[in-house]
Amino acid sequence: MDSRALPGLVAGLAGLTFGVTAALLASPALAVAAAACALAAGGASLVMLQRVHNAEAQAAQASTLATELDHPEPEAGAPLLDADTGLPDARFFELALEGRMAAARRHLWPVTVVLLDVQFHEGASDDQTRADALQSFANLLRQTLREADIACRIGPATVGLVLEDTAEEGGVWTAQRLQIALAKDVTRVRRLAAGVASYPSHGLRTEEVLMRAEAALARACAAEAGHGLGEVEVAHVEL
Repeated sequence: MDSRALPGLVAGLAGLTFGVTAALLASPALAVAAAACALAAGGASLVMLQRVHNAEAQAAQASTLATELDHPEPEAGAPLLDADTGLPDARFFELALEGRMAAARRHLWPVTVVLLDVQFHEGASDDQTRADALQSFANLLRQTLREADIACRIGPATVGLVLEDTAEEGGVWTAQRLQIALAKDVTRVRRLAAGVASYPSHGLRTEEVLMRAEAALARACAAEAGHGLGEVEVAHVEL
């Protein structure tokens, strides 16, 4: 039995007892006591119904919020896709990361952010050549990543990935797989630097994970020596 129903039940039983006794003894005082208990039982029932209604309303609001976080939508009038690559833009990346992190907290699974810096050959200096290379890279992302993965263009030559239910090792493997595929298929791109950070290994809040992925990408770009497919750096957690 729900403990919230006990006050009304006790008051109702007391009223019944007083009512029966008043009828048997013809006692006005007991009749008044029975009426008072009946009023108390009715009041307790109304309070309980209000609490149940409030709890249901709060549960409905929580469910709606969870759905919005899992399937974020851009603000009205905000751009959705990057014109050059057809990938979602930086604003969508922020919303999607928030949604995936919220889902990860509820389901107790990891989420990994991979930030990619595309480095062009010296001959690819004009805007159109770079736009064509980025478009080819975007097509490569669509062919290589899982359907559940999210890829967004978040800078002139930077792409952000959100990998659901993936730990940092999976993020490193994804970056390396993209490097190998890029070396085979996109001729205008020289190298691909990557920074990897994961929830909950590198942070419990969205901004922490993203900040550490950015720091890892900065180290990867700084470590470039001109050879190989590119550096992949994993985030550091301060002790």
